[in-house]
Amino acid sequence: MAAGMMYDVAVIGAGPAGSVCAYLTAKAGLSTLVLEEHEEAGLFVNCTGIIGIEAFKKLNLPMEPIVRSLQTITFYAPSGRSFRYSPSEPLAHVVSRRRFDKALADLAQEHGATLRFGYHARLIRVDSDAVELRQREDDMNPVRAKAAVIATGFGSNLPLQVGLPGIKEIVYGAQAELEMEDVREVEIYLGKEIAPQAFAWVVPLEAGRARVGLTAAKEPSRYFQNFLEHPSLRNRIRTENPKMLLSPIPIEPMDCSVTDRVLVVGEAAGQVKTTTQGGIYYGMLCAAMAADTLQEAFMRQDFRARMLRRYERTWRQAIGQELKTGLQLRQLFARLSDAQIDAMVELGTRDDIIGLVKRLAQFDWHRKLIETSLKLPALQEVARAGLW
Repeated sequence: MAAGMMYDVAVIGAGPAGSVCAYLTAKAGLSTLVLEEHEEAGLFVNCTGIIGIEAFKKLNLPMEPIVRSLQTITFYAPSGRSFRYSPSEPLAHVVSRRRFDKALADLAQEHGATLRFGYHARLIRVDSDAVELRQREDDMNPVRAKAAVIATGFGSNLPLQVGLPGIKEIVYGAQAELEMEDVREVEIYLGKEIAPQAFAWVVPLEAGRARVGLTAAKEPSRYFQNFLEHPSLRNRIRTENPKMLLSPIPIEPMDCSVTDRVLVVGEAAGQVKTTTQGGIYYGMLCAAMAADTLQEAFMRQDFRARMLRRYERTWRQAIGQELKTGLQLRQLFARLSDAQIDAMVELGTRDDIIGLVKRLAQFDWHRKLIETSLKLPALQEVARAGLW
C-alpha cells in the first residue's frame, strides 16, 4: 500500500459481505482497498456454511467451495416426534467457509481491489475530506479513503466510533465440526432443554463429518455440551472432546447503518435472518446495495449521510419485513412449552400442512409461510384447545 495514497473505498473485513462489496466497487472502477485482520480470508469462522440455492444463482457465486447439497430437513420435537421436509429440488449448498471466503476475496482482487491481510482496523475517524483508519493511536500512516464500508462481522466497535447505534439483542452460536456417523440430512432439534427460544442442528459435511451446534441467549456452552449427550447424537459422535467455537449473533438490525462517508453491511449491521440467524446471503445482498449506492455517491461526489441513506432505504425495503416477521415468530416461539412444540411438530406431518410448506417455503424468505401458517384453522384449533 503506497504511503499517503487516497483510496476511493476502504472495505473493513474480507468476509462474504466485504468481498462482494469490494468486487463490485472495484469492478465499477473505484479504487478499493480491503483490510482484513487475519492472514487470509475465511479463518476462525463459526458458521454452518449453509447457503440457499437462490444465492448461487442470483449472485453467481463460486461453486468449487461446495462440499455437499442439502435437500431434506428432519425436525425433532422434544418428545422425539418428527416430520421430514423433502422437496423435489435441493434447498441449499453447504460450503467450506475458508474456501468460499477465499474465492470471493480472490474475485475482488481479480477485478482490481487491493487486499491487505493482517491489518486490524481498530480506530476510525471521519473528517470533511476522508475516512481515516488506524490500527493504533500512534499509527503514523493511516489508511485514507473517500468512503468506508464496515463489514467486520458482529462485535466491532467501529460503528460506535462514528456515532452509529449499537445492536442490543444478541444470541450466541455454539458449534463444533466433528466426526459423526449416519448423518445423511440436516437434523433440527427443538425443545426448552435443548435450545430454549431457538433450535439445535446437525449439518452433514463430507467423509463422515458434520457441523453440530445451536443458538442460545444464555449459557450456550452448557446447552451445547448437553446437546452432544442427546440420545440421538451420543452414539454417533466419534470425536473426543470436540472443540467448540462460540460467537455472538445479532437478532435485530441496527437502527441506522449509514453516516457521513460510512456504510455498515452484513452481520455488523444486523442483516441476519431473524428466524435462523443465517447471515451470509442477506449480508451479500446488502453489500451489493451498498456498492450500488457508493457508485452513485461517486458520480455525484456527495458522501454525506443523506446521500448514503439510499442504501439504508434499499436494504430495509428488501429484507426489513422479513426481519420483522421473523422476530415476531421468535417471540411467539419463546412462549411455547415443550408440549406446544410437540403439537406443532405433529401438525407438520399432516398432508395439508406439508402441501402448504411445499407451496410457500423458500430457504431464504420465510415471511409468506409464517404469515399464512399463523392463519391456518389447524393452528387456531390448537390455540382454542389451550395449547397456546
